[in-house]
Amino acid sequence: MDWHSVAVFFHLLLFVFWLGTDLGVFLAAKISERGELSDETRGTVLGLGMVLDRLPRSALALIVPSGVELACVSGHLETSLTFRLTLWVVAILWLAILWSGFLNPQTKTEERAMLFNFVMNAVLALVVSAAGIYLLFVGEVAAWLALKVTVVGLIFVCGVLLDALFKPAVEAFVAITTTGATDDLNARYSKAIGPVYVVVLVIYVFVLIAAWLGVSKVPV
Repeated sequence: MDWHSVAVFFHLLLFVFWLGTDLGVFLAAKISERGELSDETRGTVLGLGMVLDRLPRSALALIVPSGVELACVSGHLETSLTFRLTLWVVAILWLAILWSGFLNPQTKTEERAMLFNFVMNAVLALVVSAAGIYLLFVGEVAAWLALKVTVVGLIFVCGVLLDALFKPAVEAFVAITTTGATDDLNARYSKAIGPVYVVVLVIYVFVLIAAWLGVSKVPV
């Protein structure tokens, strides 16, 4: 198996885990809204969703070096080996910090890891979006690739919004598990998590567009 095939396979694997498991997170969140279920059941379902959420977050950390690597071995992009290795080192460190938080829930380690993850998403939202726009206007690469980079940048933007919007929803759900569900608390939770669904659906659209651009090699 040549390196190009490995790069394609790994990139597709990230796409599968990213979109596939995130659908599970979406459904878990929707089920957790159901007031007729017991508080314990709702907490268990949402907890499962948070465990599944580890995979799309991991995929997001690796998607940039994976995409750059694939573009380079496919001949669509020219970058130095040093640049590519740097991207991989940063991504692997990001992944290690992320998982240190996952494996130490409700600790300072998790709090610092989630803050680091938020900062990385914010940085890449700016850098990748700017790179995509630059490539679109300069025309040094194919239009489909420049557009795909821009779309990935927008996904990072949505990731920042998602983390910011999800915090009030978590606080509302914690109130339910702490004091017991009431109509007011259920309404507060549904209201808080509503915008989260919108951002998640936008991410799905962007992910599908990016996948289509990568497969078709033509702008949408």
